[in-house]
Amino acid sequence: MAQETPLYDRPDFFDAYLTLPRQQKGHDGAPEWPTLREMIGAINNQEVLDLGCGLGWYSRHAVESGASTVDASDISSKMIQRAKDMTPEGLQSRINYDVSDLNDLVLKTSTYDLVYSSLTFHYLPNESFTRLLKEIYTSLKPGGRFVFSVEHPIYTSPSNPSLEKLADGREVWPLNNYAEEGLRETNWLGGVKKYHRTVTTYLKGLMDAGFVIRDFVEWMAKREDVEKNPQWIAERHRPMFLLVKVEKL
Repeated sequence: MAQETPLYDRPDFFDAYLTLPRQQKGHDGAPEWPTLREMIGAINNQEVLDLGCGLGWYSRHAVESGASTVDASDISSKMIQRAKDMTPEGLQSRINYDVSDLNDLVLKTSTYDLVYSSLTFHYLPNESFTRLLKEIYTSLKPGGRFVFSVEHPIYTSPSNPSLEKLADGREVWPLNNYAEEGLRETNWLGGVKKYHRTVTTYLKGLMDAGFVIRDFVEWMAKREDVEKNPQWIAERHRPMFLLVKVEKL
């Protein structure tokens, strides 16, 4: 993830990050996970690459679901060490954890059946993302698939990404600067740098790399989701996540 120093290795940031629901509960704390799981499909006896693996929630799920092996990488040595510590002894031989930077990562050719990444690529500037897409394409076997999630461009675009209340009491999402791709700095967990790119840039980048688009979801909470989790009401105003599945023919 593109930071001057690994952001998640900063003790204050790392400790705050561990308090988030998706880090406390894993996939049970990630509302978009059921959709991603359906996109991924069966992975029995498959070779998997997990980019930006964080605490290794998906890596462990993959081997528990039948994957032969998982190569898992993250730029944060703290994340990788915690992922190793959280991996049961019986799974350790099938997950290869590695500290690496996606900005210059070089991947093995025709190796993986599935490349997966969750909420990572919005940390990469466009030139790094474009280069990485070509690496991912080369690393997949013919028929292999690439499934990933990012923060939706409608979410990354605003200079102040939070709901605003109008004089009549209605809440609206303040979309602005959508066409201006590039760096966004927010005070999330004390400060973070992310990169905004449009939906068009994501999709054209994938097609230019050679992928065929198989599925595409702008994730928003359903009404029944909000009834069970009232704190998700903001997720009815705008999509927070973009979920994509593509394939190498």
